[in-house]
Amino acid sequence: MTTIDDDHVLGPIHRLFVEAAETERRLPRALKKVTTTYWPDYKAEWLSYPDETTQVRLQATTHQVTRYERAIELAGLLQTEQRRIIWAVAFSAARRHRGPAWTKIGRLLGVDRRQVRRRYEAALTDLLSRMLRRRM
Repeated sequence: MTTIDDDHVLGPIHRLFVEAAETERRLPRALKKVTTTYWPDYKAEWLSYPDETTQVRLQATTHQVTRYERAIELAGLLQTEQRRIIWAVAFSAARRHRGPAWTKIGRLLGVDRRQVRRRYEAALTDLLSRMLRRRM
């Protein structure tokens, strides 16, 4: 079975949804987690700053958010089951060099990994045809 890459007709749509999944992970939480501490106040020192091992969370750029919104609009053209598969594959493939985890998605949906892939490609093809019909 062929892979969906840059040369494939469905490649740009696939990349759009994977980028949207990565962008959603970079967005701030909808509800802020409230934490309270009961430690006594102390005077701030220069040693209280983080060291080099501290990781900073990256934020999404305006371009990424715009493409994220476009992906959400396009997903609205599909049926619910197709949307579930597309977003599951996109989140699975985000930040993963080996591509989507077809077996894991198959377990979540209760179908075989090959069936998940066929349904995913069918959903992308359906989306492409709907996009072309809207354009005309």
